[in-house]
Amino acid sequence: MSETMTQDRVSLPLGFDIPEGWVPVEPASVGAEGAVFVAVHSGTYAEFTPNITLSIGQRPDPAEITGIADEAVERLGRSMAALEVVRRKVIGTGIAPGVTQVLRIRTGEGQDLVQTQVLLTVPGATPAERLILEIACTATPEAARGLGDDFRRFVGSVHVRRDFTADEGEDS
Repeated sequence: MSETMTQDRVSLPLGFDIPEGWVPVEPASVGAEGAVFVAVHSGTYAEFTPNITLSIGQRPDPAEITGIADEAVERLGRSMAALEVVRRKVIGTGIAPGVTQVLRIRTGEGQDLVQTQVLLTVPGATPAERLILEIACTATPEAARGLGDDFRRFVGSVHVRRDFTADEGEDS
């Protein structure tokens, strides 16, 4: 499978609400250089700190959203000892399709994690300007059960903000 989603940061005025208990961090500080936003949960977790990541990539090719979701699984699988797609659901509309998927992963150190991914299409003025938002929440299976509502609230709050001038500003 070819991966034609550009790795460069794409400028898109996004707004979202960060759930209580989550703290934004610089993506590079946690090894998520490709992400435009990362938040970690401030609760105490001995094994793994839960995180939410948001990445944006341009996708000018005609690949279907399920193929793009397969590529996300393949990309993550390269760095994991094991990966299984537990559940996948196509969402959205024909012009702006999306996918939700739950992955069970095992790191090279033998740690079991759950990653919930949401891939959303942001149509462009032309098909070549299409963007894909990749939003993920990664946690241990135990923590994932308790943090699912936070992740759903975060995903539900993500929106493309209206255009505004630099001095006008807008709360996200």
